[in-house]
Amino acid sequence: MRSRTPGMQLRRLLAGTTGLTFVLMLLGVYTAGSGAGLTCGARWPFCDGAVFGLFPANWMSFVEWFHRLVAMVTGFVILGAAALAWRRGADRRVRFALLGSIALLPVQIGLGALTVTVGGLFPWGYSPPVQAAHYLAALSIFTLIVYATAITYAPVDRSRLRLAAVAAVALVPLGHLFSFGTVFAYTPETQIVYYGLALVLFALLVAVGTWGRRDASRETTWQASLSIVAGLLLAVQMLLGRHALDPQGLILADSVAGLVFVCLLGAAWFAYRADDAEIPLVGSLAR
Repeated sequence: MRSRTPGMQLRRLLAGTTGLTFVLMLLGVYTAGSGAGLTCGARWPFCDGAVFGLFPANWMSFVEWFHRLVAMVTGFVILGAAALAWRRGADRRVRFALLGSIALLPVQIGLGALTVTVGGLFPWGYSPPVQAAHYLAALSIFTLIVYATAITYAPVDRSRLRLAAVAAVALVPLGHLFSFGTVFAYTPETQIVYYGLALVLFALLVAVGTWGRRDASRETTWQASLSIVAGLLLAVQMLLGRHALDPQGLILADSVAGLVFVCLLGAAWFAYRADDAEIPLVGSLAR
């Protein structure tokens, strides 16, 4: 029992890091959607309240300030997870995935500063390309952390892969209900639900792709491959959802969502074709 403790500690820390990064991304969506990101203006990294601008002055600036606070905490947690992984001699892929996420942190901080800057030296800061790059960097960090976490939870039996396949298929139409121009008004609160469901689906696809790639079964390998393709398409869909609010953009976003759904139907079909008796456990990723 004692020999398993270090691995369990790292697994739990990585799961918590994944959850914290997820919350941070949703805070970023709300901050951008509500316009709170502009409340501190060109004062970055300060705000507009008391004590030399260290604290917020009103609710909207509090949203921006709180987002920065959670971002700082998340960055330190990622650093701590990486340090623990290296100290404990974790799987090489876990260590380098976390190292990659750390390398992206300064890029994300710089892009975050640009997205809340209006005027000054960077008049193009608050623009769709910069906002898209900011979200893409965040999604890349999230992907690496989910990948590292998934490795620590391997191997996974095929019954769980089937359950994951069903959950993934169900999440696509559910998430579409909250996308722009469908059932609900596209308020900041609706955007949180939409991106929350999309990120849960994305994390699930990264995990399935990680677990299934090492299986000797052709069916499970196909499930993993289709999950990876669906994850890449979902990333495109999420990026389009940030700014594609015109008719042409909506058609493109809906088309990508349709491709995601088709890939996931194929992944589910292969998941249910896999024979449990052939190889009981999927992958050999655990140390």
